[in-house]
Amino acid sequence: MTKYFEVIKRDGPARLGKLLLEDEIFTPGLLSQNDFISIGSIFGYASVDEAIKKAESLKGQRKLAVKPYVPEFINFRSSVKLPEIEIDGPKGIVVNSASSEELERADIYILGSIPMRNPRDFVNAIINIRNRIPSDTALYAPALARPSNLAYLIYLGIDLVDAIRMEVDACFGRYHTRDGIFSVNEFMELPCRCQFCTELANHIDLENEIELLKGHNILKLTEEMAITRHLIRSERIREYVERLVRVTPELTASLRFLDQENKYLEARTPQYRKSIFYANTAESLKRVEIKRFADRVLNRYRPPQSDVLLLLPCSAHKPYSTSRSHRLFAEAMGPWRKFLHEVILTSPLALVPRELEGIYPAASYDVPVTGHWDLEERDWLLSCLDAYLKKNRYLRIVAHIEGELQEIIEHHGIDAVFTSGGIDSAAIARLSEAIREACYGVARLENFSLQRFRAVSDYYFGSKASDALLAGEVKIRGKEVQDANDKTLAIMTPNGTMALSLEGARRLEKSGDYIVTIGDFLPRGSLLAPGVVKADEQIRPGDELIIRGERAFGVGRAKMSGWEMVSSNKGIAAEIRQIEALKSIS
Repeated sequence: MTKYFEVIKRDGPARLGKLLLEDEIFTPGLLSQNDFISIGSIFGYASVDEAIKKAESLKGQRKLAVKPYVPEFINFRSSVKLPEIEIDGPKGIVVNSASSEELERADIYILGSIPMRNPRDFVNAIINIRNRIPSDTALYAPALARPSNLAYLIYLGIDLVDAIRMEVDACFGRYHTRDGIFSVNEFMELPCRCQFCTELANHIDLENEIELLKGHNILKLTEEMAITRHLIRSERIREYVERLVRVTPELTASLRFLDQENKYLEARTPQYRKSIFYANTAESLKRVEIKRFADRVLNRYRPPQSDVLLLLPCSAHKPYSTSRSHRLFAEAMGPWRKFLHEVILTSPLALVPRELEGIYPAASYDVPVTGHWDLEERDWLLSCLDAYLKKNRYLRIVAHIEGELQEIIEHHGIDAVFTSGGIDSAAIARLSEAIREACYGVARLENFSLQRFRAVSDYYFGSKASDALLAGEVKIRGKEVQDANDKTLAIMTPNGTMALSLEGARRLEKSGDYIVTIGDFLPRGSLLAPGVVKADEQIRPGDELIIRGERAFGVGRAKMSGWEMVSSNKGIAAEIRQIEALKSIS
């Protein structure tokens, strides 16, 4: 926990923050030698006592004070242990990625030896350190950053880097770009038009070539840092990383290993993003949002009690029901739509029940449309469909799909009436006839708006949450669900989430889920992390939550994960939408 570093915004493990040193530094950011004072290795002193005495002289500094450290290499660990050193200012500690020992408290943790050559070991090392240090402290990786890997390092969980590699590589004639590293001598024309490259290209001051190359390299790194901060701010860092890792096989492998660390990523991934979810690469299938959506469809969501399932293709326009094709499908269903359940088949989300088409990422994703399903997409779709049909039984299935998608489902052995898809008049007639026959004699479903509220409440608050929220007599008015006394229980928001009223929160409170317990005070506006006593570990940024304390009861929207609320000493835990004071208990 620190008073010198605060996280302001999160987009997965990548974070925006500010570091309060002598000069305020926004993170992710570049540290320079002017920002810190390092005591250095203990091997530079005659004794450990001398190194400790030197560290104590740093008290009162507003620069980052890096305490003395014991160098530890990948295959060597020193037996020397240093005592904890109190510095009444921002403190940095060098940490070993392979160690599992409890760490001394600090404001910034600095990576020591890192296994860079092996992508799997590198990912494991960073995750090991990130999991061991407090969530509201910064992680600094010296001499690693270059323009082509910077965004990935930040996405992995690193907050601070430096320009050391830029300077060293310039001495060897290495020219850095976002697309990789080149020898400056191999260019017939330099691709950059910065002032440094202009002088290099015009053969001005060639005696100073190394300094010009340093200037160019550092400029490219600085530019990349600016775009990375912008992408975190606009919630698009992941798509950018997927594109950039193609620079080298090692970076691509590293991202793939990172995607296997679902627990690490899921704990840090927001519930929804304002940006469009672009699924342009094979790595997109492994994203946390995809796994989370599928898991909740299979384990939280409960479809309406229908005997008939209609499988439909996705559409380019989202939500699907606003597209021309799905409007035509709705016309084909006619009055029979109230007797069947609709599920859309799509990549990368696999299955999207109609009631959940308005939530993230179903309402805001985009994919390259080719009509071709690769083996990985096929396996993912079929595994989800098998799990869904095993859990939810239907008497009849109608599949209005075509081409390769029909081939996949038909060859898999799904017992369905296939209408060969399409939106021309003949296709719509086939669909209408198949639905009419399938729905003959089956029971009518409840109001679709109520189905949607049930589905969304279970999706966001847990399996069977809708039983509590919608218990008794309820009615739908526009985007609100109300009880018998016209009291609002919840509102469906434009981004597909659900906003609870205090009355709705009271109904859900007994489940014990998505609750943040606070101290003996009445918060206003924002709930700060130091005021949180306990928080449900399921909570992710963007989640609707219930705030409960001895003097207050309210609802709000999470700004950080539940586990982070408890472990943080700074930052906004949640934005409060509605709060009420409770009567004092005498």
